[in-house]
Amino acid sequence: MVMYVSFSDFIVLLVFVVMAGCTSEASRRSGNQPQESRKLPIERLGGEADIMPSIELLDKGRVLMSYSDCATCHKEADRKRGPAFEDIAARYPMNSTYINILAKRIMLGTKGTWGNVVMPPHPTLSEKDAETMVMYILSLARPD
Repeated sequence: MVMYVSFSDFIVLLVFVVMAGCTSEASRRSGNQPQESRKLPIERLGGEADIMPSIELLDKGRVLMSYSDCATCHKEADRKRGPAFEDIAARYPMNSTYINILAKRIMLGTKGTWGNVVMPPHPTLSEKDAETMVMYILSLARPD
């Protein structure tokens, strides 16, 4: 028995077969996991936490960040132009040395720490405010 298919039915069938093939290939490549869940682990730098900021100080850091231009390049959980705040918190312990270094990087700008992305300087930001913002960022570390 010979079955005749109209041209439009053939096109619909062809599109369906191609899409099914692409979908299954994408599923095989990703292991049925979304891209975000397959992030590479962040290597934690050495050093013990030596500062326990108060809730009030962390709230101040959150407020300072909300009035800054940080969200232009950063998001809390996902990489935007710069690293996610959670990734920064995963790399650096709540340590006074790292807090000082990261505050200086915010104020002076930096390049190369997270790839080739350039972080512009923020010279009008005081060192104390920059340190408060860093403590807030580092407080976003997920428990192990």
